[in-house]
Amino acid sequence: MPLLVWAAALLEGLSLTLVQGYLPLYVRRALGEAHFLTVGSVVAVPALGIFIASNFWGGLSDVSGRLKPFILIGLAGYFAALAGYPLFRHGATLLVWAGAASLLYGTLAPSLKTYVTLTQPGRREHALAYLLMSQSIGWFLGSVGGSRLMEPSIGSGFKTAVWVCAALVAAHLVVVALCLRDHRRDPAVRQHRGWLEGVVQDLASLYENPKLLSVCVVIFFLVAGNYITWGFFSVFFVEHLHASVGTLGTALGVSSLLGIVLMPAVGPLVGRFGGHRVLAVGTTLYIVMYLGMALTRSPLAAAALFAMPLYGMVNVSASTLASQYSTSVQRGGGLGILNGTYALATIVGPLIGGSLADRAGLGVIPWTSLGFAAVATAIAWRTVATSVPSRAESGAPPRPADQAKVSGRNAD
Repeated sequence: MPLLVWAAALLEGLSLTLVQGYLPLYVRRALGEAHFLTVGSVVAVPALGIFIASNFWGGLSDVSGRLKPFILIGLAGYFAALAGYPLFRHGATLLVWAGAASLLYGTLAPSLKTYVTLTQPGRREHALAYLLMSQSIGWFLGSVGGSRLMEPSIGSGFKTAVWVCAALVAAHLVVVALCLRDHRRDPAVRQHRGWLEGVVQDLASLYENPKLLSVCVVIFFLVAGNYITWGFFSVFFVEHLHASVGTLGTALGVSSLLGIVLMPAVGPLVGRFGGHRVLAVGTTLYIVMYLGMALTRSPLAAAALFAMPLYGMVNVSASTLASQYSTSVQRGGGLGILNGTYALATIVGPLIGGSLADRAGLGVIPWTSLGFAAVATAIAWRTVATSVPSRAESGAPPRPADQAKVSGRNAD
């Protein structure tokens, strides 16, 4: 049932807006955290859990040949995280809870992507685009609703927002448990091998895939650079640019709204020009965004740059490539590795940003992000220049002759 999967993606976007967009501001202002490194750890620590969860749960999904249990685990993790945050009054204990919950909710994104690419194998880039459009709707609702609730009081507004979101996630968890049809596929490992050994071997074979790793390297540098800024965007916007929380919510909301409006065009774009080219163009536009943010002191100009709808281009193209470079049997592990790369970069980015902000101030953050985006762009365009796209990489369905040539554990 695609509606249930899209609703799960929407709730994930809503949850992530609160967890990554507003939680750092809550820790900084409501809990009185003085060190930017600790504020950045609010994003980095859960990312470590997501990195572990994406790899482990994705590999276990391949070994078991099932998807629905892992979607349920992810939703349960978001419920636990959201319901628990207001109970802690110190940043250190909140970090422990955030890290523990992320070991569960880290499996939701790759499991949803695996589900839609397996149910629509001939339209993977379109399925991914609509899934991410649903997530963007959640980002929009979280951005607008969160800012409205937190503008009078960051502390009480944040608590109300996360508890409302937790209730919605809990309700959807019950509906998914009762109504979503599991998408079963052949297990990646035969029964005479243990499940843990199977998970390790499944992931090892995927990590040996050079095409998949090439995509992950580009994503690592780009996303690490993004999270150098994104991990502190609310603080950067309010403290460095002296914007109001309402303006912050507008910036986040407009960014999400543009992503929603333009996301349906991303699938055909990837299908027409190929994942590698769209990924390279997306990384290049991030250079433009960070250069402008580094040079301006105007909140409106920074908000306009931040609203550039680049997330969809990068995420859909990278996810499409990762799904093409892993077999249907190993799809959970392949997309789990990509999601783990996002998480690993999410660890590195905020820690670098926090260390630099403590030493040189918040103004250095977009300049650092610019450097990381430049490295990602150079690698992305080099990959375009040195590779000849196949029909699969351009988004076209494979010919029967092409399918006959496909072999090996990491081809699709």
